[in-house]
Amino acid sequence: MKIAFIVAISLAFLAVTSCIEFEKSTESHDIQKRGVTITVKPPFPGCVFYECIANCRSRGYKNGGYCTINGCQCLR
Repeated sequence: MKIAFIVAISLAFLAVTSCIEFEKSTESHDIQKRGVTITVKPPFPGCVFYECIANCRSRGYKNGGYCTINGCQCLR
């Protein structure tokens, strides 16, 4: 009987302390949304596959070209 009473008291104590900690932790996790959107221009020129092929063929490269991270590369 004594052990059951001690267990009941300890469980009640743990329940109360966990509720108090839960209320404190939810207040600090409120995240506010920023109203400003930041857009950055990519450092390298964009490349569209069909435009690259067409530009290279119009310059005289009969095999066209391909897109890389640095832009369009024409094939001989």
